[in-house]
Amino acid sequence: MHQHNEARRAFLKKLGITGVSLSLLSDSLFAEVTDTPIKRLLLIEHPDGINPIHWYPTGSETDFTLPSMTEPFNVVKEECVFLEGINLGGNLAGHGSYMGLWRGDTKRSSIDQYFAEKWRGQTVVPSIVHKASDIYNGSRSLAYDALGKSIPALTNPLSLLDKIYTSSDIEASQLNALAEQQRRLQSIGKDLEAFMQGDMRDNVLFQAHKKAVDDVYSALTQQGGESTTVNMESWKEAFEAKATEGGLTSRSEDRWNNQILANNTVFTLMSDLHEDAIVTAFKYDRTRVINYSYGCDTWDFYLPCDDGNSYPYHNSGHDMSQGHIETRKMTSKRVANLIKKLRETDDIYGNPLLDSTLVVYACEIGHAANHTNQNVPFILAGAGLEGGRYLKYNGLLWNKVLVSIANILGDDLTTFGSTDPEGGALPDLV
Repeated sequence: MHQHNEARRAFLKKLGITGVSLSLLSDSLFAEVTDTPIKRLLLIEHPDGINPIHWYPTGSETDFTLPSMTEPFNVVKEECVFLEGINLGGNLAGHGSYMGLWRGDTKRSSIDQYFAEKWRGQTVVPSIVHKASDIYNGSRSLAYDALGKSIPALTNPLSLLDKIYTSSDIEASQLNALAEQQRRLQSIGKDLEAFMQGDMRDNVLFQAHKKAVDDVYSALTQQGGESTTVNMESWKEAFEAKATEGGLTSRSEDRWNNQILANNTVFTLMSDLHEDAIVTAFKYDRTRVINYSYGCDTWDFYLPCDDGNSYPYHNSGHDMSQGHIETRKMTSKRVANLIKKLRETDDIYGNPLLDSTLVVYACEIGHAANHTNQNVPFILAGAGLEGGRYLKYNGLLWNKVLVSIANILGDDLTTFGSTDPEGGALPDLV
């Protein structure tokens, strides 16, 4: 019994499980219950490559000009870091690179799911994975769990709405430090209960840990605390109304995909709804991890552009036509405006979302015509990262970008994925 009491005291002190290996539980669930800065991760991808000449800046690190494809980023230029000279490695090439973009190879978890597990319990929804278009039936995925299994992306905005908004949570209070600690403990307790099944039900060490969690939760509950009511009902009504006005009434993914095929102009509606959901999910702290794509690779429909013409998104890249420039300008414009909106929107704690949100915008192909995995684009913004910079590298592996993402978000990872034997983050980024 003395041994069990020691384990219980250690658990109370660190909220960590000692004396037993529970590798499936995130270490972050057992971190000390303290007020730590909120961090959020937003990954954004557009498919089918770029034209490097029209994408990468010209000039020096801090005095540079954005060409046609990235010109829309001028509205948030001082928030952004533009990276050039990053290569995908291993067996990734062409459209096959899509499935390894966020995980550093083709076998492991993606960086979004790494943080979804690390931060599990801090929000109601661990992560959101979604696309504004999925015409090709989701043949490739961007998000993968800890076992390397793909996570299907939501396409239908009403399905996304259901993920963010639930009636049971609509009466929730502002998530102040106390409420966050309580929710964290509840999540730990549920995970312990899941392990305490069958032969493990009577395990005294598990029982001791479970009692420790219950004791701390009870003590926090008795502390009370001020809270502010959160009401998302008006947003939900407006979101549903906009979708309905656009012709979407069914929550069926097939119905939405068929509408995409039938109506090229639906891109604006799709993107507006998905981007609104991103900002709202972060604003109300529904999740802190989002993986979003404007489509899947070989995503081809005629995209209306600012020059008054419509161009095939995928095929225009094969001949590097004017349509290729115009279509990439459209996605750049959307991402730049989304970053701007994150900068101008406060979360429920009263802080600008961009201050706590790392935005990473990328593409799986470095040259649309030859489908190379060399010199693939990355743009980063937010989470305290010094912007207004253009960093040019010489063929460094994108694993270093993923390690840098982790480091910016407060994780001390030195490797991510399996194709970079030397490890480490990008030099000079942070």
